[in-house]
Amino acid sequence: MRDLLLGRPIRDVDLVVADDAIRFAARLAEELRAETEAHRRFGTATLFLPGGGRLDLAGARREAYPRPGALPEVFPAASIEEDLARRDFTVNAMALELAPGRRLVDPHGGRADLAKKRIRFLHPRSPADDPTRAFRAVRYATRLDFRIAPEARRSIASAVAGGAVDAVSGDRLRRELALILAEPEPGRGVGSLGRLGLDAAIHPALSDPRAGARVAAAARVAAEGAGWLCYFLAWMGPTRKGPLQGIADRLAFAGRDRKRLLAWPDTRAALAPGLSALAPSELSRRLRGRCLEEVVAAAAELPARDRGALLRGFAASGGVRLSVRGSDLVAAGVPPGPRIGCALAGTLAAREDGRISEAEELDFAVGLAREERGDPR
Repeated sequence: MRDLLLGRPIRDVDLVVADDAIRFAARLAEELRAETEAHRRFGTATLFLPGGGRLDLAGARREAYPRPGALPEVFPAASIEEDLARRDFTVNAMALELAPGRRLVDPHGGRADLAKKRIRFLHPRSPADDPTRAFRAVRYATRLDFRIAPEARRSIASAVAGGAVDAVSGDRLRRELALILAEPEPGRGVGSLGRLGLDAAIHPALSDPRAGARVAAAARVAAEGAGWLCYFLAWMGPTRKGPLQGIADRLAFAGRDRKRLLAWPDTRAALAPGLSALAPSELSRRLRGRCLEEVVAAAAELPARDRGALLRGFAASGGVRLSVRGSDLVAAGVPPGPRIGCALAGTLAAREDGRISEAEELDFAVGLAREERGDPR
């Protein structure tokens, strides 16, 4: 309803029934000739329509939080009003009644808040019960160009002061940050997190008044395909390895993302100012193994000349391929061994720097291998 009233694209439709949603979904699937998938634990169902569409159904529910920061316990509700009362913001607590009449159900003033372009919680303890709602407030305010209402800011400050964020798992917090950084203006989102104290509530090293500007700069540089990790690395800026380890642990980073986060100081040092003066082979060496996210985050902090050299170098990286192989050197009389790899690496650097042509590769490589061995030419 929020997006419908704002005239924004509708990406999904949720249907709530004040009854058994799974039973209702089965009947509706027969009428629509749709496939259905039931989720009995949650009392919900999904219909996959013949034309490729999807409809999510849920029974009206109410919820209670056993402790701040915990996932809620969900129970059946008697009415749509009771269901809407468990939502996060007034602008998300609206529904369109389809039967028996057709009316807007808006018990918390969501439509008025849309008109005033503000984000309000349904009750003051909302971000204390579920601190991820504070992060969602930032995300929606950034996306819709709304402001977070003063009373909502006070509720967030109270939740932060009470340590509510500490009770949220790192995995949930990381997902919320990733969603904020995936918005069209991630720098604004990071700035809002700082002003609300939500960054420091996760880890003190996340608090940096210049972080929003760095992330905004990375967004301006970013080519299509740069993901949220690019902006997180830009957020980290000059953060050292020790604090990065603490951030990685708190946010439950794992796998490749964790490896790139912990390597960020080394990446940033390798892609520091002065890149425009490097030989192409040296720039290629520094770029070896770097991903788009790392390159864009580093480029955002560079002077224009170095930034251009870095982005051009990354676009061209991997463009030079040697026509000779180790077997060619062996056939030319070079004994198998580590000198072959060294000779091929040196030949690749010479090609990248334009010092030799493709036709000269074999002779050049054989010469390097013999120099390495100490053989006379």
